[in-house]
Amino acid sequence: MPLHQQTADLYDPDRLYAVARLYYEEERSQSEIAADLKVSRPTISRMLAHARETGMVQIRVIHPHSGGGEKLREQVRTRLGLSAVYLAEGLQHSPMGRGMQLAVRRAILDMELHKGDGLVISSGKAMWDISHMDLPDLRDVALAPGVGGVAEPEPWHQTNEIVRTIALKTGATYTPIFAGAIPSPLMFQALQEDSAFQEVRRVWATAKGALVGVGSPTTGRTSIASAIPKDSLRDSAGDICLHFFDQDGKDLIFPGSDRTVRIPRELLSAIPHVTAVALGQEKVGSILISSRAGMFTRLVTDEATARQILEAAD
Repeated sequence: MPLHQQTADLYDPDRLYAVARLYYEEERSQSEIAADLKVSRPTISRMLAHARETGMVQIRVIHPHSGGGEKLREQVRTRLGLSAVYLAEGLQHSPMGRGMQLAVRRAILDMELHKGDGLVISSGKAMWDISHMDLPDLRDVALAPGVGGVAEPEPWHQTNEIVRTIALKTGATYTPIFAGAIPSPLMFQALQEDSAFQEVRRVWATAKGALVGVGSPTTGRTSIASAIPKDSLRDSAGDICLHFFDQDGKDLIFPGSDRTVRIPRELLSAIPHVTAVALGQEKVGSILISSRAGMFTRLVTDEATARQILEAAD
């Protein structure tokens, strides 16, 4: 029998189903199945992988305490005074993967963005991870970076690239910011006359939604925009859109803060659906402080972080 015909026979749906049932339901080993079918064990491994990829085999990982998410979600929402909370099951990890995708998608869909509506997007690892997710259709929604970030060494601080990637995936339009986080005084002055930046400011002023990350306290942080003077922000309890805040949620002044390219805090607060995306114990304090300061109205996190938020709040 020709090799291509042998391969086709192996991936016949009935044969794949039989192999998958023997392995997953009857708990036969791959070696035993290979011996029965007179093929190699690696062939059985490839067949099982193909069965998973095509959806014939669907594996779900269920948290042992799942099912109480609705109560936990409502407790966090009430405790933080938010309009909505979206929880991924159990303990998720950074970088955010498929486990966070459903919660992120739901949060975006609930913004009810339509043609011409504006969506502001911050920099940070959470936004970088989101840009690689399967996102809902945002056709003709106007995206704009919430901060500058040209020529940053780390991709999650390159806000233009994050926004561009999301726009390409969702059908949205976007306008970049041609400036770093803290440009020189001359560059900052010229930026104010730039037509692209004027369009970004228009989106800032009229946006219906925002997706923002929550930065952890600056001390001990391993990643931050290269222009930010980290040593001058030792009292920072975190940041949203490069607005670094203290333990009371008040803005911190630092060298270059007067020319930091970022959506003004008053405009951010005026956006109806500001959705923060953050998880992990190191973010708990920052989430609590920034929520009390009214810096976001919705939160996407995981159940483990949600429980830590309630413990810390109490």
